[in-house]
Amino acid sequence: MSLAVFVIPPSVYSQAFKGAHRDKTKLPKGCGSCHKGHGMPNTPMLPDERNSFCFRCHGNSIQIQKSKQTGDLLRDFNQTDLHREFEKPYRHPIGNKQAYTASRVRKTYPQADSSMPMDVTCTDCHHHHYVAKNNKTLGIKGVNAQGEIVDNIRHEYELCFKCHADNMKLPGNQTNKADMFDVSNPSYHPVIAPGRNDNVPSLILPLTGSSIIKCTDCHNNDDPMGPKGPHGSTFRYILAKNYSGVDGAESPAQYSLCYSCHRRTSILSNESFLFHNLHISIVGTSCRTCHNPHGSMQYPHLIHLDNFSVTPSSSGSLQFNDLGNRSGECYLSCHGQDHNPGSYPASIKRLTNQK
Repeated sequence: MSLAVFVIPPSVYSQAFKGAHRDKTKLPKGCGSCHKGHGMPNTPMLPDERNSFCFRCHGNSIQIQKSKQTGDLLRDFNQTDLHREFEKPYRHPIGNKQAYTASRVRKTYPQADSSMPMDVTCTDCHHHHYVAKNNKTLGIKGVNAQGEIVDNIRHEYELCFKCHADNMKLPGNQTNKADMFDVSNPSYHPVIAPGRNDNVPSLILPLTGSSIIKCTDCHNNDDPMGPKGPHGSTFRYILAKNYSGVDGAESPAQYSLCYSCHRRTSILSNESFLFHNLHISIVGTSCRTCHNPHGSMQYPHLIHLDNFSVTPSSSGSLQFNDLGNRSGECYLSCHGQDHNPGSYPASIKRLTNQK
């Protein structure tokens, strides 16, 4: 610790020790609340393994009570239970004791080294010295929209892109999110910049066509009364609300995530697409059949025809053509219907009769 005082630049050193973990109104022993003698092997004098250690103060009531009894945590300090979030069926995969390696110390992230373990530690998102109540990512490096490492995260997506963009070990069912949100795409949800379509009648105020949203607007705790952030959820993909990617009867609960930004009445009354109600309510197909919720590298309106329900049309074509002014045509086969093409609005009567 003495050596660190001389090695770390004074400006960085002073900021590091102004973080929430240096607040003696919460941690009476200061540094001693976390660092104990020699500690566990491969840790900076911590009494527990890294990921389990954080739960001493950020865990359940039993874990927190032990920290209060040892004097490491103020007795009247109340903290939310993050341990419970990581017990949910969908969560960030913390827990590998070997996750924190020499490579991580050197800030080599999975996208740059395929040998790195495919998991995360708490300190990948929160710096143990810098973290502050009003800035949970202070002191954390990120990756910007151009794939460059940035020393200080300015936008939330720069944290997410560390693992969910140019990662050499992305699971086969996941895509490079930097590619999907690329502002040169025909369409994308406005995470990096406002969307390309400023005429979206279904948006719920205060959202407009010029709005910017964050990853955590969709990926977050499913319990609105619980701790914020994408730690864990009962919904797949760590979603804040339900979003079904499979066919089923339409209901407010089936697509509650979509309906938190897009008015259900607008969607079902076909204000933006003449056959929304036909597809969602009558046929019972999922929003995911036609739309990718991150973006599309081929088509406008988030149309991305990569769903297992969608196959080429009888002519062998699989494409969407935007004809402007809420008009278009699809070449595809879906749910027993051959669209070769399926056009709108010119073919309203023909398509309605087919159903």
